[in-house]
Amino acid sequence: MTLDGDALAAPQGRAEDVLAALIFKASDKIDLKAGYRILEGGADNDEVYTFALINYASIGVIYHF
Repeated sequence: MTLDGDALAAPQGRAEDVLAALIFKASDKIDLKAGYRILEGGADNDEVYTFALINYASIGVIYHF
């Protein structure tokens, strides 16, 4: 299992991106990754107020050289 995240905050707004995934070993050189990702953030200042929350499934392939 892997848990990976990034976050940024400033006076104008914020953003977070977090992934929780399981990794399956398909062969000696290939791993498959499947998980859940959440992306949230936006701006809050005198000119704009906008925020978004996006949830989605994530899949990937990892190739080891």
